[in-house]
Amino acid sequence: MKKINDIFACKALFFIMAFSIGLWTIRIPTIRDQIQTDYLGIGYIMATFAIGSIIMMLCANYFIKKSSSKKIIIYIVIVQWLLWLPVPFIKDLVTFMILAFMFGFCFGLFEICINLKASKIETREGKSMMSGFHAFWSLGVLIGSFFTSIFLQLEISILINTLIYVIIMLPINLYFAFKLQEDERTSSSEQKNIFFIWPILLLLLAVIAMSNALAEGSVDSWGALYMKDFIQVDGFRVGIATISFNIFMVIGRLYGDRIRDKIGVFNLLSILFFLTILSLLILINFNSVFSSIIGFAILGIGGSSIVPISYSMAGKIKGIDSGVGITIVSVAVYGTFIGAPASLGLLANSFGVNNVFTPTLIIFILLIIPMIIYKKEFKL
Repeated sequence: MKKINDIFACKALFFIMAFSIGLWTIRIPTIRDQIQTDYLGIGYIMATFAIGSIIMMLCANYFIKKSSSKKIIIYIVIVQWLLWLPVPFIKDLVTFMILAFMFGFCFGLFEICINLKASKIETREGKSMMSGFHAFWSLGVLIGSFFTSIFLQLEISILINTLIYVIIMLPINLYFAFKLQEDERTSSSEQKNIFFIWPILLLLLAVIAMSNALAEGSVDSWGALYMKDFIQVDGFRVGIATISFNIFMVIGRLYGDRIRDKIGVFNLLSILFFLTILSLLILINFNSVFSSIIGFAILGIGGSSIVPISYSMAGKIKGIDSGVGITIVSVAVYGTFIGAPASLGLLANSFGVNNVFTPTLIIFILLIIPMIIYKKEFKL
């Protein structure tokens, strides 16, 4: 019973933290108007968030060893939800960037702690489970986006929207944080920090995860703006991009572990790469509501298991502490958002918001070459 509670609590924490992402993604146009900025300004906000995340990721393994991932998650839960309270009152870009930096601190630590916990559970259970854990993250973004879209359609203010979420989700979040088991100690012979020559598999996993994060982050950060400005819809339909994407992301992740065990990591990644490339071509070149739903749906399936696979494999490389492997993948993921958001903001300002997907398309096409060359490395 204790083991089941630990697994369920971990899934619930993925879900609840991602629920707050759903609030952010749908309310980006609201926040943009509130602080009177443009695409570039939104890019700066994402970049400061990423910088804060990476700073804490680099320190996360040290803090976990000194304390525990459970205790850190408890503190993060409190701070993260309380940080939402000033959001509706901020009227300028610089202040919002400072707040985004603080949010980054929380998400950086949470990212390492929760994925380390999931990796430990996966190892303990002796089967692929990471994609299933991340399904609850996508489900959280989906449900959060759905309800926020309803609030938007009903013209309920971001202040009321935020207050309701904080009052309901904070105590639930704390409840599940306390249900986690304490950490198990790792071998002292394992590599304890990220500053060493990475094996080729770890390097590939970092680059692959980084590329997928650029695609996934483009939906979370630009999806609502894409629907509002490129597809030219409003109200509930502004959230269609995120909702469509995350419905199929959840489906892909729920079945990802089973398919991975059946056909192997390389074959699954090859299918996911193909679907991602196809979806990006649709989103860049077509501008109807129907094409956006189809494009984001295919992108959701295509991106579903790439990051979970990266975390799962990085946490099991021999001679490397699981927390270190996960930290490297996480830093690669969030490192994408230091330079990328501002660059994508400039791209959107100059060529239209649909073209924020173009760099991701190019990267995925180029990644096919090293994937084929180092195919045998994915038999870990």
